[in-house]
Amino acid sequence: MIESPVQIRRIQGDTAWVISAAPSSCGVCAGKGCGSSIFARFWHADEAEYPVANPIGANVGDHVVIGLPDGVLLHATLTSYGLPLLMLLIGSAAGTLLSGEPGAIIGGLSGLVLAALWLKLSSRLKVWPHQGAKTVPVILRHGAKASCQKH
Repeated sequence: MIESPVQIRRIQGDTAWVISAAPSSCGVCAGKGCGSSIFARFWHADEAEYPVANPIGANVGDHVVIGLPDGVLLHATLTSYGLPLLMLLIGSAAGTLLSGEPGAIIGGLSGLVLAALWLKLSSRLKVWPHQGAKTVPVILRHGAKASCQKH
């Protein structure tokens, strides 16, 4: 089980919307200048909220620990990166056979577009097995506020 400390921002029924309490940068720069922190601030100017199941009845402002079953993160990573790469290679190979280099470019781009459409539709239709109820992040327990120091 992958665990992460979070803080509850708001509650909607049995779902808690949480923000990450884990540090977003290492202790060297403390989020003031390395590439990781710059990109994090660029893509998420505001703190991103994530929905999680709340079976313990935690309240707004509580610091809790959420969990995600083993294998789910690996499967999601392989699906979101592996499928587009595979479709790019298949599309470019097919395009090469049909019309050489221009066909490879068009085929590769077509493969990427098809992969993007498939991933978008499958997330809405819940086609993949990893999108079942067992893969929703869940609040495991109350926890202390995250700290940058090692214990």
